[in-house]
Parts: sequence; C-alpha cells; structure tokens
Amino acid sequence: MRLSMNVFSSGALLASAAIMLLGTASEASAKPGHSQRRAKNVVLFVGDGMGISTIAATRVYSVGVDGNLVMDQFPHAALSRTADADHITADSASTMTSMITGTNANSGVLGFGAETEFGDFNADGDGARLSTALEQAKARGLRVGVVSTARVTHATPAACYSHINDRDEESAIALQALPTDATFNPALGSGLDLILGGGRQFFIPNTLADEEGGMGSRTDGRDLRAEFQSAGYSYVWNDTGFSALGASDLPVLGLFERSHMEYEVDRPNDVGGEPSLSELAVKAVDLLGSGDAGFFLMVEGGRIDHAHHAGNAFRALHDAEALDRAIGATLAAVNLRETLVLVTADHSHVFTMAGYPLKPLEELGYSVASAPDAYLNSPYNHIFDVVYDVDNDGNVVKSTDRDGVPYTVLGYQNGPGHRGGVPRVDPALDPFPGLSGLPGAGPNDSEFLQESAVPMAAETHGGEDVALFGAGPGSELVRGTNRNSHVYRVIARALGL
Repeated sequence: MRLSMNVFSSGALLASAAIMLLGTASEASAKPGHSQRRAKNVVLFVGDGMGISTIAATRVYSVGVDGNLVMDQFPHAALSRTADADHITADSASTMTSMITGTNANSGVLGFGAETEFGDFNADGDGARLSTALEQAKARGLRVGVVSTARVTHATPAACYSHINDRDEESAIALQALPTDATFNPALGSGLDLILGGGRQFFIPNTLADEEGGMGSRTDGRDLRAEFQSAGYSYVWNDTGFSALGASDLPVLGLFERSHMEYEVDRPNDVGGEPSLSELAVKAVDLLGSGDAGFFLMVEGGRIDHAHHAGNAFRALHDAEALDRAIGATLAAVNLRETLVLVTADHSHVFTMAGYPLKPLEELGYSVASAPDAYLNSPYNHIFDVVYDVDNDGNVVKSTDRDGVPYTVLGYQNGPGHRGGVPRVDPALDPFPGLSGLPGAGPNDSEFLQESAVPMAAETHGGEDVALFGAGPGSELVRGTNRNSHVYRVIARALGL
C-alpha cells in the first residue's frame, strides 16, 4: 500500500490531535446553554471540482480504502448543494459567489446576484453589487488574502474581491484589486493584504515577456507588476523570493506562473521554482496572522478541476492530495480554538469509480487461489488500474465488459477520453493518445486519459452535492444539507460579520 505523507508527517499528526480536542469543544458550544464562540480567523479551503467521488478516489490512492485524509478527520461535515441561479450544474464563478456572499448568482458572473446575467446579454445593466465575506472582514479591520494554484484572476479567487458580469475579463479583474486604479474595488479598503498564485499574463502587456519567457496578455500597455509595487506591494515570482517573505513585506503580490501554476506532479520541473500549496497556505497564515487583528484567507486547489476537464484522473487526484496536505499543514500552524477552518468544493465533475474493484491482497481477510503479477504489483492502491475481482474459484481476474474487454476503475461520463468508433481494447494496450499527445503506458501512466462515454473537447462539471467539512469556533453550524450559500453564513456568524 502507498503510504501518504498525510499520515506520517508531524504536521498532520499535530493537526489530528488539534481536531480531536477541538471537536469536543465545538460539540459543547453547540449544546443549549453554551454561547457560540467567535473566531478570530477563518481559513476557507476550496478544492475546485473536488466532488465526493474525487475525495473517495483520492483517499484510496493516498491512504488506502480504510485510511483517513486530513479532511476526513474534521469533527463536523455536511452536504452542500451546488445549483446556481440559472443552471442545475453550475460553474465556479456562480458557486464561489454564492459561498462568499450568501446569495445565489448566475453562471459566469462574479459578485452580482440573479438579476445580473452573464456578459449582460440583455443589455439592461448589472444589478446591485453583493458584499463578500472577504470585503466585510477587511472592513472589520482583519487582514485578508487569497491563495490559488490557478490564476489569481480566475473565477474562484476573483469571486472574493471582484464584481464583474463576465468571469473571462481577467485583465479587468486584475485592476479591481489594484488600489491606485480607477476601477479599484473600494470595498477592499486599503486593498488585499496578500495575493498568491498564478496568472502573470493579466498583469503584463502583450508586448513584454515575463520572468520565465511567457508573453503578457494585457492590451492596454500597462505593467501591473510595477503598479502594484508603486502601490506598496512586495512582488515575488519564484520560490526564492517567496521563501524570503516576512511580515514586514505585506502587502504581497506573488505570481508564480504566466497562467495557472503547475500541476503538483509537474511542479518539480518548473523553470523558476514554485512553492507547493502547503507552503503557500502556511506562509499566508504566518504573514496574515503576524498581527493581532485576525484574518480571512481563502485557499484554492484550483488544478483539481483542470485535470478533470482534461480527463486525466492522475493529476486530479495528485492535486487533491496536495490540497489535503495543505489542510494538514495549516491546521498544525493555526490555533484551532480561535480559527475556523472550512473545507469544501464549488462543484463536482462527471467522474466515477466503477465496477467492483478488489482491494490489495494484503488487505483481504481471506486467501485467493491465484493472482496475476499485474494485480499484485499494481501501484497507487489499484485506483488507476483496471478492475480486478475474484471469480467463483477464488482466482483474481480482470473484470470485463460484455465483449470480454477489461475496463478501468476510474472514468468520465463525458470528455476528451472518448475512444470514438474503434472497438474497445484492454487499457494496458490502449493506443489512445494521453495528455501529452502520445500513447501512455497503460492506465497507471500519469498521461493516461480515462475513457469517457460522450465525446467532448473538455469534460464537464457534475451537478451533485459536494462535501463541507468544518473545525474550529463556529463549525458546529456545518451540519445537514444546505445550499452552498450556507458557507457564507457559517463564516459570517463565526466572525460576527
């Protein structure tokens, strides 16, 4: 069995102990006669696209079927409904707007309610701006920050500080965070205290190359790196600059990629060197928590979503595991008696675990008559492999479809992994191009695209409920089944917004 760093790292062990102690206190505060404790700080983790099937598959890959991710150990859990104001299956802009404002929004819209449609296609103007938990926390004197492995102007982080009817207008979104710009969001007061993630292209003119040689995307000729520095921000772009940051460097703008940051499995090969999501989250907590004011921090594992859209479960689960590690590292870095920590997703994906896959041999309570070497040596706790089961004679064999062809444990209802009209073949011999454009070495290969039933250029979101986990003061409100706007209400009550 593959043993996760989550289980054996000192940070995760400290986090587990803190959660157990905090769970008792949270239960007590939820009983009649106990006043609810207020939080000094809030950390909201969002696994973009981290549906329940993704959590379950990540658990198998990372710690085994019977193991526990860090998020599994939170004392409070609930289901969160993800439909937005105009779609049953929603996008990240509307869902994050709902979670950060408490008001349902339309797909593609940031910071406006249901009366504002995407791109103002009715040409009737936008409705009233919504107030976000981050803006309200800033107005209360708290420090505020956003961290993402996606572009910092992408839907999830942008929903915390931006108000725009088209999530794709990322150059304009960047200006709303710049205190010296005419379109600056005044609800941010003196501005965001910390911005860490990808997305340099929307801060650099399309005539300039960035620090790693990528061209900018701005058409207005402005270099926002310099403008943010003129506004008092410390700017960093690589791991060296990031590691040197201290509390005196606030406010901070850190942009580590032209576009999104690297997938976790690709991060070691980054030209400039990128901090991990754990390093980003812990550094953000250290910087924002260096004073007495308290803070609100949103941390997004954004590339879980992108890997699913690409039909590549390998990277999706590795990035979900990286988010879980970041949660554990953060729990070990904060005082859970004064910090509310929430973990959720904005939406799910059409990602499934299928068949009746057998556990690794050492986890079975019985002996088998025989087992092939491919099963015995399967990596990653068998989660990326074909389905193996036991036949009536006690032999471990590959499960097959009605034509006798094996199939993988993981798959997608739609997406780029559709094999077309060719007959299905054993995934171990599948010549279908992988993520790199070349055939992979079977389903355990990092480039392998899982099969999909419906051919699409990109896999789509799923519309089912997602999980919400909570620990710390105010987390006792994490219970039952609620609309995703309940996330805002938990935050608002904990901080007294």
